[in-house]
Amino acid sequence: MKTTAKILFAVTVLITFLLLSCKKENSGIGGKQKVSVYLTDNPVTFEQVNIDIQKVELKIEVKDSTGTEHESWETLNIRPGVYNILNFRNGIDTLFASGFVSQGEIKKVRLTLGTSNSVVVNGANVPLALKDAVVIINVDDISEMNAANMKINLDFDAAGSIILNNNGQFELLPHIRTFSDEHDGRIEGRILPKEAAAIVTMKSASQTLLAIPGNEGEFKIRGIKAGTVDLFIDATANGYRDTTIKNIVVGNNEIKLPNILLQK
Repeated sequence: MKTTAKILFAVTVLITFLLLSCKKENSGIGGKQKVSVYLTDNPVTFEQVNIDIQKVELKIEVKDSTGTEHESWETLNIRPGVYNILNFRNGIDTLFASGFVSQGEIKKVRLTLGTSNSVVVNGANVPLALKDAVVIINVDDISEMNAANMKINLDFDAAGSIILNNNGQFELLPHIRTFSDEHDGRIEGRILPKEAAAIVTMKSASQTLLAIPGNEGEFKIRGIKAGTVDLFIDATANGYRDTTIKNIVVGNNEIKLPNILLQK
């Protein structure tokens, strides 16, 4: 049986912020465009992952009548406080921030974090030390759902973001990437039985993404770049054996696998 300590670092938390803006030439009030931010997550083995989010800003690039570009940071409305991101998993999301910003191109997202960050492990609340409260994410992959909507997904990598330092203290060093549901692929399926406590890892030449199945064994991995990938199912409990599914061809679509039944 694999230890809980090993499992804790073999996870990826997906925080998906959906930035939805109206069509620029028709939307908004007084030259503004509406932006809404939704927060979602995929399951991990921590009992809670509590992130203290105090501020969300967007860097907007606007061209004036002469074609000169101007950039500025604009703040969205948010309820500041601690969010247990495990409340938002397997496709569930919540309205996280919203507001009107200048009509233009969204270049970056800036998060300002507070000091009340923690994880819960085996019933114990463990603080997360934070070295830098400001997190800036480049917006490299914007896709249009239709003429009236724009969406940005931010993937918060817990395996790379929560580390144990030499003093035995957990640190929060946020690692966040962008991906597009329209340009990138998704894999979903179900691992049975749930008593195997499986961890699912997707590997390709350029990516390693992970997921922890939910209560009914369901899992979903998003933001997969097009190509051929392998899926490793790591059984961590009750003597079940690991298994591997090789050479899954992924494009900008969703692949639904048949149920995967693990054996002892």
